[in-house]
Amino acid sequence: MTGSVLALSACVPPNFTPFGQTVSTGAPSEKDAETGGAQKQDRGTGPQFAEFRDIPIPANAEIDFDNLLVLGAEEGWIGRLALTVGHKMPDMYAFYEREMPRFGWIKITSVRSAISTMTYSRGDRIASITLQSRTTGGTNIDFTVAPANPLAEKSALPRSAPPAPAPS
Repeated sequence: MTGSVLALSACVPPNFTPFGQTVSTGAPSEKDAETGGAQKQDRGTGPQFAEFRDIPIPANAEIDFDNLLVLGAEEGWIGRLALTVGHKMPDMYAFYEREMPRFGWIKITSVRSAISTMTYSRGDRIASITLQSRTTGGTNIDFTVAPANPLAEKSALPRSAPPAPAPS
């Protein structure tokens, strides 16, 4: 067990905030405060969101380190990024519906309900976003990003054979 922990700790980028600490993105810009837009001004200045340049991060989002599992960085990361925000869930649904295409993601499907899910593709990766209202206000956001199955189209379920002709 110790060997695997040491091996994983070697993968952590320098200046990355240690797990178990909550990090805030800082105050939103005036535009973000008015529109609930993506956090733009602080994304490159601190280590907290520097590794997630290919997805929109809401203003004032905080990383939930208890539910975080991320491997890789920048355009190639995979895993689960858990966030909490003070914005209402319907606002976050609209935010991701608007912002994901701006980051090059193509919508595959979505379900809007008490727990909403949205699925997008970009290149060879799939992103699933789960949004759930928090009892204390705001929204829990879970981003799960994984490689797409390159054989998905080739290995689609076999089509059923045409029905046999009726006996005469």
